[in-house]
Amino acid sequence: AVLVPRGYHPVGVPAGYDCYYLNVMAGPIREWRFTLDTDHEWLMDWNSNAARG
Repeated sequence: AVLVPRGYHPVGVPAGYDCYYLNVMAGPIREWRFTLDTDHEWLMDWNSNAARG
């Protein structure tokens, strides 16, 4: 396990491998506060041909 208290913590996985990424929220204020790099937003569009490769 790794604790990342602040900043960026990207995850990369080679083609053909599975990745499991668990986020845990703690503390009195539980609020997801993330942003996507505009150059990589297309990766979140699961229906596009570009995202499928």
